[in-house]
This record gives sequence, C-alpha cells and structure tokens, in this order.
Amino acid sequence: MKSLLIAVAGFAMMAAAGAHAADKTGFDIAITVDDLPVHGSATPGLSRVDIANNYINALKAHKVPQAYGFVNAVGIQREPGSEEVLKVWRAAGFPLGNHTFTHNNVNSGTPEAFEADIVANEATLQTYMGGNNWHYLRFPFLSAGDAAHHDAVKTWLDAHNYRIADVSAGFDDWAYTDTYNRCLARNDQASIAILKQRYLAGVDAGIVRMKALSQAVYGRMIPQVLLTHIGGFASIMLPEVLNRLDAAGAHYVTLEQAESDPAYAETDPRAGDGSLMERTAYETGKDISKVPAGANSAGIDGMCR
Repeated sequence: MKSLLIAVAGFAMMAAAGAHAADKTGFDIAITVDDLPVHGSATPGLSRVDIANNYINALKAHKVPQAYGFVNAVGIQREPGSEEVLKVWRAAGFPLGNHTFTHNNVNSGTPEAFEADIVANEATLQTYMGGNNWHYLRFPFLSAGDAAHHDAVKTWLDAHNYRIADVSAGFDDWAYTDTYNRCLARNDQASIAILKQRYLAGVDAGIVRMKALSQAVYGRMIPQVLLTHIGGFASIMLPEVLNRLDAAGAHYVTLEQAESDPAYAETDPRAGDGSLMERTAYETGKDISKVPAGANSAGIDGMCR
C-alpha cells in the first residue's frame, strides 16, 4: 500500500512541478521563519544549529536577501545552548523579530499579560539586533485574539512602535515536524518518503492557491509573506520548496518591502489574525469559494506512532 501511495504521490508531484516550470508569472515574496531558536521536538542526527545552518545555506543559495526569524526566547531556557541559533542567524545577516517569550495564545490571559510576554522577549532581541529594527511582532498561532484582546494589544503595539508581521502564505510545515522526527527515530524510510511527497504536493497546491487567491481578493498579485518554521523537516525540505517557488516566478524581497504594499496596511479590525488574504476576503465580502484548496496536512500526526 505504501509503495502505491508513493508512486501516486510521485506522479502528482511531477505533474505539478511541470506546471510550475511553465508558469512565468512573477511575484515578490518575503521568507519568514518562526520559533527560533527551538521548534518542535529534537530531530535525530541534527542539532538546533544544524537546522539553522540548513536554513541559512538554502536561503543563501537562492539569493534570498533577508529572512526574519521570529524568536521565542523561552527556548533558550528549555534547551541550554540553543542560543547559538540566534548567533548564527545574525552572523548570516538575517534579522530577528518578536514572537513573544513563551508563544502563548493572546486569548490565554489578559491583554496586559500578553503585552508583558512581548516585553519579556525584548532583552534577547536587543542583545542580538543592537540598533537594528526588531519591532516586528508575529502573533503566536497566527491568533490575534478576540475583539477585546486584539484592540487592546494593537493599541499597545502602536504605542511601542511595533509593526505586525502578517502572513499571506504557508505550507503547513509545522504539522510535519514531530511526525518526521518520530519516523526518523524508527528509521521508517517508507513513511518518511510519504511525508516528503505529501508535503511537496501541499507546496504545489499552496502556490496555486496563493496566486489564485491574490487575484480573487485584490485583482492583482500582491507581494507575499511566507510563513515557515525552523524545524528539522522544514530545513531539509526548504531547498526543494525554494526550487518550486523559483519555478513559479518568485522574486525574493525583504519583509519591509513586501509589507510596504497597501494590502498590508493595518487598517482592518483583525490585523495579524490568520492569513492576510483569507482575512481580507472575509472583511470585504469577496467570494473565494472557487479558489483551489491549498496544503492539507490532515492525518500526518497519526503516522509513526
């Protein structure tokens, strides 16, 4: 059964890759990376620094000018020595932003508690960013809170010169992190092959959806902001993800450049919540029911248990 799944998935990926190769429609995209220095469980055979270096090497090979790494400094406490990830990230010339200290959902406590969690992260950012701009916030879980939480936190962010690091695209890489690590620990190569094929099929679908959604909502291709996570699986798959983005017409830009587009103006009442394009469609009443589905990681978590 697994061999059949592998063959079918492989055929689907080759067909999708061929379609992307013929697509000459260019678009700007910024790459962002969440959960530095620690995302998910430990990956057998890879240290946290190895994972960061895999990311950096892939980004440099594809001439990505900048990749904001969003930090949860609690990881340094949980895994002593993981702070080295922030050092190599900065040595590569990539900036760091705020993902809160503990990665708690904004709705899990009071707005004041969430704001304190942002502040608790700032000492680490100041240490590594110095006089460079680190005043970008990525909401944990892309959850910007209910109306009361969101409005209070947004007011605080504005008063403290923070910009929200919005997201327009993602391929569910986070859903594969722990499953891949379990399969790798078992040396279950058949399951690993299925994971890789499922993920890349999701990348292909995600790219198609990204383009179609932008046209449906804005009538044009807006600059994109891609969400990824610094896990072992994502770091191994990143070169192929970037290959597929290249074939689809990607032109890599900085987060500042992408979010200078009017589409990223923080004017809607749910700024920072979920994915920008879906949120804008909801706020403006645009019908996106016919837009093709994107990545689907359903069932991944049940593998290699």
